[in-house]
Amino acid sequence: MLWLFSQMFVLCAVSFAIGSVLTWLSVRGRSKADPPKQVLALPAPRLTAEKVVVERPAETPVDRQKSSPLKGNSKTMVYHTADSPYYRRMKGDMTFASEAEAVAAGYRMWSTKGRVKV
Repeated sequence: MLWLFSQMFVLCAVSFAIGSVLTWLSVRGRSKADPPKQVLALPAPRLTAEKVVVERPAETPVDRQKSSPLKGNSKTMVYHTADSPYYRRMKGDMTFASEAEAVAAGYRMWSTKGRVKV
């Protein structure tokens, strides 16, 4: 058993040595990497004609609610106003003109807090 182990050890050591020598021979002929080239500074950006900015009066929350309908989700029975963080990304399969109309249909207002199960 010791004889078999010593044969395997010698075979592995010789294979490792041959592999190391072959790798060294293939790498030694390569030249060293070229030094990095200098990075040239970019030219200053050109000035363009000034853009005219038209300021609009800020929309108040009341104006925003009047201009956008309420969106309702019929699966969760929740309606979202324009103040809701989910208003833009939800599709809303139901729309309502006012909160009173949504409440009358059985919907509840959106909330950022999770519902507590009793």
